[in-house]
Amino acid sequence: MYGLEPLKGVRTFSVKNVSEALYLCKQAIEEEGVEVETRNGPALEFETPVAIVYNKPCERVLFYPQRDANPVFHLMESLWMLAGRNDVGWITQYNNNMGKYSDDGEHFYGAYGYRWKQWFNKDQLEYAVHRLLTYKNDRRTVVSMWDPHKDVVKTNDGKDYPCNTQIFFKERNGQLDMTVINRSNDMIWGALGSNAVHMSILQEYMAAKINAEVGIYTQFSNNFHAYLDTLKKLDEPTRLVADYDAYAARDIKPFPLVKETKSFDGDLNRYFALDKYRDDRIWKMAKWKNPFFPEVIVPMHRMWKARKAGKMDLALTFANTISAPDWAIACTEWLTRRIKN
Repeated sequence: MYGLEPLKGVRTFSVKNVSEALYLCKQAIEEEGVEVETRNGPALEFETPVAIVYNKPCERVLFYPQRDANPVFHLMESLWMLAGRNDVGWITQYNNNMGKYSDDGEHFYGAYGYRWKQWFNKDQLEYAVHRLLTYKNDRRTVVSMWDPHKDVVKTNDGKDYPCNTQIFFKERNGQLDMTVINRSNDMIWGALGSNAVHMSILQEYMAAKINAEVGIYTQFSNNFHAYLDTLKKLDEPTRLVADYDAYAARDIKPFPLVKETKSFDGDLNRYFALDKYRDDRIWKMAKWKNPFFPEVIVPMHRMWKARKAGKMDLALTFANTISAPDWAIACTEWLTRRIKN
């Protein structure tokens, strides 16, 4: 009888930041997860949807040595999204494996930024900003990445359908909250890796556009899973909070993404325009209005170029000049692990 059956509900995690989320979700899915076979191999998944509430979403840099996240790729892909791009060539310089998810080798069909700004023949972010500034306590500010006309099909051979499908924005009392809906979320590579960076940067960008503070970020996953082969890579001895969360251990604060709202998009376009130049002096001479570009992005870009050239000492030097302490620590530790290996 129904009354005798155990009730199920959404599995909820309330966390400070993404590092804490990975630590807690790993424990939970190993204890509660059900093993299933998927087209990508065996995985553990929660029986119900999962909601992760980030109370400090701007603490987005993943400090978790066992995960060994690539901070450069995470941040550069976020800028690529804000610029509304879908080209394979630019982003794969930071992650060669990305190319295998393109159906034609030139573009990504489900690229989030392209869907935000171009796919539906309108810039959805521009409309969202307008609604948030125009209608008090608005409840209709929705940005969509899922296109039912193109994505609901009878075949199952596409490589790149959007996993994150909708974004809801809500401004209350000077804070911008954001909820992201995800149909199928890889816990390690997606939800608690790249997604936590991409979406929180979008939230900070949108908050600056409407002159609001960053509120909470809720990540709602209809299917939340971890592939067994990937999960095993995190099986080193559990570390203390001080080891995996540099925000708490070292009392560091995130570096603001946007200082001057009106010029940020111009700085963003300038960054991509300068990418074709090999002379680093041009990057340093550019007239940036937002410090995040010359003080975080440019030294990170130079660090990456030095690392690709095999100049690891020079790469570490550039990493140490990154003004954002969280990104500087993540880049330095990521490079140091490569030198040791």
